[in-house]
Amino acid sequence: MLIVLPRFYLAATYLLSDHGSGSPGEMRQLITRWAEVGRAWYRPFLSGVVLPHLDLFTNLVLIAEIYVGIAMLLGLTTRLAAAISIFLLLNYWFAKSSVIGIPGVDTADLVLSVLVLATAAGRVFGIDQILHRRFPRVPLW
Repeated sequence: MLIVLPRFYLAATYLLSDHGSGSPGEMRQLITRWAEVGRAWYRPFLSGVVLPHLDLFTNLVLIAEIYVGIAMLLGLTTRLAAAISIFLLLNYWFAKSSVIGIPGVDTADLVLSVLVLATAAGRVFGIDQILHRRFPRVPLW
């Protein structure tokens, strides 16, 4: 029953987080900065792949964050949403210069995402519960 709390926390994190001011060039400045201070092995990806296709990556990240937030809130394809959350959070960590594992928001979100992925959190007050009854062999819910 308590496993629903991390799911709701992640929903709030993704749906209510500050996605920036939306000012022109804001994302370019952020990615350019990360391409200078991020992990050495990750910088070429940011400068060579992300920056040249910034609009695409900006939209993909926004869509992924909205999907994860809605999926966690509704308990719909919760494990898939948790896996996408882990993927996003790891990429944020790689782009930043912060130390992985230091207590903070990213670390807490990652731990909660792993917890949701490893459990049946979507089956508690979620649509996954209905889907699981109807399709018990499908592993995503």
